[in-house]
Amino acid sequence: MKRDLNILIVEDVPADVRLIENALRRGGLAFQTRQVETRQQYTLQLRNQPPDVILSDHGFPAFDGYTALSIAKSQFPNIPFIFVTGALGEEVAIQAFEKGASDYVLKHHLENLVPAVVRALKASEERRKRDEVEAERKKLMLDMLAAMQKTKTLRGLLPICASCKKIRSEQGEWTSVEAFLTRHLEVTFTHGLCPECADTLYPGMSSKPFKPAAP
Repeated sequence: MKRDLNILIVEDVPADVRLIENALRRGGLAFQTRQVETRQQYTLQLRNQPPDVILSDHGFPAFDGYTALSIAKSQFPNIPFIFVTGALGEEVAIQAFEKGASDYVLKHHLENLVPAVVRALKASEERRKRDEVEAERKKLMLDMLAAMQKTKTLRGLLPICASCKKIRSEQGEWTSVEAFLTRHLEVTFTHGLCPECADTLYPGMSSKPFKPAAP
């Protein structure tokens, strides 16, 4: 976990903000907090400095927690969002989880806040790693499909000159086998002599042991 957590608190009661900060310190977290209580302040903070975690009251006059949750999930779905509220009935709690909240903590049980933050951050990190693995898998699939697309012209019949062995491309151009394969397979050719050609050009060459050139 990061040493200094950037925590955004959505709360309109300064005394409750202090209680939340005290609970975080008692739990051993190193952090910096920013407190907002209006939608404008909230969206500005999200845009300018996305937090590591959001702690929000459920409802207050200027702004409500569900709106804050919806905005966060639409813009930064992996940022943990935890309700810290005075009262949250069972139906409201279920609705909060259905809308994407990571957890909720009652204000009269703030000893549960740090464990909730730690769990939420761990779950967020695991999601991030899974997303990276999935993105890499999709990239590999796209690369493979692109490679298959490039080599599809090599399937079936290829028009090749019976004399010089050049291949005719789809554009009607005649190119060497090396040039054709280099273009479609992105390979680089090296040149040498097979034993039969070596014996034809240089009789007995393939049967002689290799000796390095004298310095």
